[in-house]
Formats: sequence, C-alpha cells, structure tokens
Amino acid sequence: MKTILSILDKRGPELIWWLSFLAIFAICYTMLVIKRDIDLQPLLVIPILVASWYGSSKAGASLALLTAILLFAVKWFSGAFHVSAPTAVIDAAIALFVYLFIGVIVTNFKKVHKVEVVAADTDTLTGVNSSRSFYAELANEILRAKRYDHIFSLAYIDVDNFKRINDSLGHSVGDKLLIELSRCLQDALRATDITARIGGDEFVCLLPEAGESEAKTAMLKAEKELQKSMKRHGWDVSFSIGVVTFKKLPDDVREAVKLADELMYEVKNNKKNNIAYRVWDGTDRM
Repeated sequence: MKTILSILDKRGPELIWWLSFLAIFAICYTMLVIKRDIDLQPLLVIPILVASWYGSSKAGASLALLTAILLFAVKWFSGAFHVSAPTAVIDAAIALFVYLFIGVIVTNFKKVHKVEVVAADTDTLTGVNSSRSFYAELANEILRAKRYDHIFSLAYIDVDNFKRINDSLGHSVGDKLLIELSRCLQDALRATDITARIGGDEFVCLLPEAGESEAKTAMLKAEKELQKSMKRHGWDVSFSIGVVTFKKLPDDVREAVKLADELMYEVKNNKKNNIAYRVWDGTDRM
C-alpha cells in the first residue's frame, strides 16, 4: 500500500482523475454485465476517495456527479428499478449526495492534514525546517549518496553570546535575531541546500553533493552575510561553526549530526567566532 500511495503522490491530479473515472466506468460496466449477482456499488467509493485526496474538491465533486449518473444508468438498463421514475430519480439524488459528501469530507481532511504536516516540518519561529523534517531529509541524502556514490557536507552553527542578547535586550530581540539568522543562511546558500533549526540557537545546514572546497566557499559566504547583518542590527554576537564533509558515509543521521556538533564545540571551547572544517573518512572520531 505504501508503494502504491508513493506512486500516486508523484502523479498529476488530472491523470489520477482519469484513472479514477476509468475505474468507476469499469465497475459500472461490470455491474451492468453481472446484474444483481454481486453488489459492487460499495467499490465506487474508492475511486472517489482517491480523486478527492490527490486532486481537488472540484475533481471529487465532478467524479461524484459522473458516478451517480453512471450508477443510475446501470440500474435503469439492468432493470433494477421496479418503481416509478420519480423514485428512481430520488435514488440517484441520494447516491449523488452521499458521494459528494464523501468527496468534501476527504478534501477537507486533506487540507487539515497538509497544514499539520507543514507545521510539524517547519520551525514556527524562523520558518526553516524543523529538526523532525531535517533528520528525514538527511536520511534521504545518505541514501542518495550511497546510491549515486557522491559526498555531502554538514554544517553545525551555534550563536555565540546569544544568552547575553536575551538577557540584555529581551527575548523578542533574540527571536528577531534567530529569524534574521535563518534568512541570511537561506539567502547565502544554494536553493538545494537545507537549513534547519534543531535547538534554541543552534542550526544545521545540509549541503548535498558539496565537497570540502564547495562547503568552505558556501559557509564563508554565509558567515560574511551573518556578520554584516548582525553588525547592521547592532547585535554583539558571533558564530561557532563546524563543517564536516563526509568522504565516508555515516552509519545514520544521528552520527552525522553528532560529528558536526562535536566539531562546532571544538570551535566554541577554543576561541569562538570561527569555522572548523574536517573531512571524515571513518578512520577516527575526529
């Protein structure tokens, strides 16, 4: 089931609508052929559910209308109606109402689900990725790196003297600083790079297919942008940054983040306001 849903996620809503319509047509045709030997009407709900979830409310509504019309035609030509025409119309109207109701419920649930997913994957303050979504992205990058035999780099960033900002200027200013930090990182890095906030004033940046040279260039540009922004706002902070390029792939996401975190703390425990670079080949623990 997961594989089928993954395939549908990658298909356009128009294709899914037509596939759903063909499924409904096939079910109705089968009902017409076998008449009342087997009741296949409950199966008509499935294509409507699929079209409503992967399409839009209009897609679900139009498919519900077509389903009701086809169902009415099937029952009429198969002789299922042994009553007056008005009663047959009422029966079709009830079917239409039920299918429309299902489509609306599914579409609304999808909207709520999408909002919740975005909220879970996004840091509410800064708008960058949350730790939850970052770990998922990093896990996918490790898999891609293994498959295509390429490397990647990971940067761990900590704000020096951030507590002083909160204590002297207030938490609202501290929040503005974090928001500005996020903006600077996103502006300085590539569109394919991923920035996330994984702690109070701690951020990580995933640089796919970036070797040591590319990672150095990227983080020097980011640090320059950060320093300019902090100076412009009058915020007396600096940044301790650890950048690890993984020549050998880590065993899992936790190990990758831990290695970058350890390197960042080497900077922080030394003199702060600096960037440390390492290439990890798995032979030592740095």
